[in-house]
Parts: sequence; C-alpha cells; structure tokens
Amino acid sequence: MRILALDDSIRSLAFSLTIQNSGATNEIHMVSEKTEVGLSDTLKPGTNRDSHPMLQGIARHMPMVAMAGSFLRNSWVHRGLAIESVSNGLNIHFRSAVNEVDRGVFEFHGIAGSSFSATEHFDYVSYPPQANVGILWHGAVSTKSLAAEVSRDRGDGTFETWSRIPIKDSGILQHGRWMGEEPNEAVVMAIREGVNEAIRLLSSLK
Repeated sequence: MRILALDDSIRSLAFSLTIQNSGATNEIHMVSEKTEVGLSDTLKPGTNRDSHPMLQGIARHMPMVAMAGSFLRNSWVHRGLAIESVSNGLNIHFRSAVNEVDRGVFEFHGIAGSSFSATEHFDYVSYPPQANVGILWHGAVSTKSLAAEVSRDRGDGTFETWSRIPIKDSGILQHGRWMGEEPNEAVVMAIREGVNEAIRLLSSLK
C-alpha cells in the first residue's frame, strides 16, 4: 500500500510510526514545506516523558539534557518521532508541496517534484488535522516559575509557562501562542489521534 501524509505534524508522525510498527509492508511518504522537522523557533506545549508509551521508544533520540529530567520539549518529541519514523523507512520530502488533481492522485512541487513522475497515485492519504480550535494560550520560557495556570520545570534551569492572559514578567527567554484546550495534554492528544487513525486504517485492511 502506498500512503501519503500531507504534513509533518506529531500526529502524522505517530500515524506513520504506528503503521510501521504493525509489521505491514507499506510505502509511506510525507510532504513538508519546511527544511527540517522539529524546528524550535515556535514555542509549543511540551509533555512528561511518561505521558505516552510511544515516547519511550524515541528516548534514544533525545538530547542528553532530556535524560536528566522528566519533561520533554515539543520540538524534541517532534524530532524524535521523525528520526524513528525515517529509520523505519518513512520518506520525508522537505521544501515540497502537492496538489490533489484527482481522488488519490497528486502532483508534487519543489524538491519532491524531482523524485516523482508528473502525477502519483496513493492508496491512502492522511490529511492534516483541522486548524486548532479552543482557547488561545500565551506561552513563555523563563528562568523562574511564573504564577500562571500551567508552569512546568524543564529540568535545565528554565520553566515553560502557559496562561490564558498575556505573560509579562522579567526573565522571559521566549514567548509563544498556542490554540487548544489543555497545554498539558497537547502532545498526548496529537499522538493518540495519529495512532487511532493508523489503527482504523489497519483494521480496514483485515
């Protein structure tokens, strides 16, 4: 089966890794407009290392500082899932885009355009999740714990904080915004959604 994932999100990487770990023989391609997976220029919620079993399988891809604590940055999880998936055979096409010209038939542009013929057919397409909805959270990385709804020690002398109101304090190293229901659950929910999509696909093939 030829599978195409139309983004490189944590959700899509969890989908790919679940398919790969099932033992089924599949050719999986992923398209990204970025130049690298897990870029940390945008702050997104992190998670505890024991929040999902899949995180244990990518621990060896984490930086050394991650081994000393229980908190994993979003970018570390993102990159770790990508490394594991590519090691298992995932094909990621960076600086690329696609147009769907017919049901399951795509034209590739950018770097991926040189790897494929004019059009390519896929048996299954994993579409990007819908745009984030919910509460607008304001995030910050700081040198101290801040009085806010969610503030977690990152284990390296910094704290990740999320609040429903803008964060104004001294010692701020990075600001960010994220849309969703619960920052503590963001990574786990993305992984679960990807795993569930993969399970539905695998079940449909039996």
